Amino acid sequence: MNVPINFVSSALRGSFFLVIAALSVQCASYTQETKKIRSEYRFNNYDEALSELEGSSLKDSSRNRLLYLLEKSSILEKMGQGDKARKLLIQADKLVDELYTVSLSKEAATYLFNESAQAYPGEDYEKVAIHTSMALSFLNDKSLAEARVEAKRINTRLNEINSKYEKKNRYSEDAFGRYLAGMIYEARGEWDSAIIDYRNALKAYDAGYSRLFQTSAPRSLIESLYGLLLKRRRQSLASQMLKEYRWLKSYRPSSRTGDVIVIHPIGNIAIKKQIEHVIPFGRQIVRFSFPVIQARRRYSAGKTGVKPQNQPFQSAAVSQDFDRIASATLEDRRLRIIAKAGARLILKGQMTQEAEKRGGPLLGLIFNIYGAVSETADTRQWSLLPSRYYVTRVSLPEGKQNLKVYSDGKLRQMEQVHVKAGRLSILLAE
Repeated sequence: MNVPINFVSSALRGSFFLVIAALSVQCASYTQETKKIRSEYRFNNYDEALSELEGSSLKDSSRNRLLYLLEKSSILEKMGQGDKARKLLIQADKLVDELYTVSLSKEAATYLFNESAQAYPGEDYEKVAIHTSMALSFLNDKSLAEARVEAKRINTRLNEINSKYEKKNRYSEDAFGRYLAGMIYEARGEWDSAIIDYRNALKAYDAGYSRLFQTSAPRSLIESLYGLLLKRRRQSLASQMLKEYRWLKSYRPSSRTGDVIVIHPIGNIAIKKQIEHVIPFGRQIVRFSFPVIQARRRYSAGKTGVKPQNQPFQSAAVSQDFDRIASATLEDRRLRIIAKAGARLILKGQMTQEAEKRGGPLLGLIFNIYGAVSETADTRQWSLLPSRYYVTRVSLPEGKQNLKVYSDGKLRQMEQVHVKAGRLSILLAE
């Protein structure tokens, strides 16, 4: 890449203050900066997590505004302040649209400093998670009508994401988002709409999720779709499902029972870290720094599911694995990140040479140090998203039913649910 020397000279004059800032302030990564927030959140110390967030640089940083809104919404939701959390998510959703087009000046800053210099626009899966989180928050407040609005927005956001890529990224569909939308429609008795989203969810699990994210279609989704097809007398589609899922022959939905779905958020998403290489290159020091998500060992959550009164324990199934989605999303951008880092290093190298030519070896050394210190990987992300969502679906007799809800090996809550025959109720585990 050949960068015009007049641009280098202009950048040299305009970026001297960045040199001084880089020398006087250590460039901490987002992962380092939010470590205490994540730690307090993980141990259910939500007041302390909120205090740490409010005292951090995120609160007043325009380039991290989206992250501040997202992280704070997660904390407030756990504190039982769903209404405040949703208001922040609404602001975040609007900001996502505003940040879609990045100005040239802010894009140029990523060459002078690093990727963190521009406003964080959000990963595609985070943009969808805004609406799934909103929907789950409304469900937690028993506001089914409002949750339905978010179900429609999940689909709208997914359509927008798919339309902007000529080449499909690995995350081009959100199976859990479609599944959740289907649940909400079914709970409202809008069975035809539920069938559409259940079919889209099943297609997404079979087409990409099982291969790319090691997340297969949950049995509960397959049974939900099959049960609705029978209810709506879609015999042709039901017969197709029987051919593909032979075990459905033993599945007999009853008109005298109702169903309860419990959604279990488990853990916290795997965080981005930076790897770096420092290489002497002539009289300069070159530092490469890239974001990575270190793969976790395959593990199963502790006991997760539902124990109805007078019935055996029903295990939950993984329906969304954010760890693997985040890792795959970052991998999709790897070549773009490397290419841009290479261009940035060339520019910084030319700035160093020009500084030495104009101001002598000392000024050249200062700019060389600036180039190395400022080359920090962008590790920003919505770090308080769950690692996974699990789903349990149980059929129960009509009337008041007592449930024990387990998540990751712990009894999280005791719930009394009023079950209606032929209808679905949705609960969010604590």
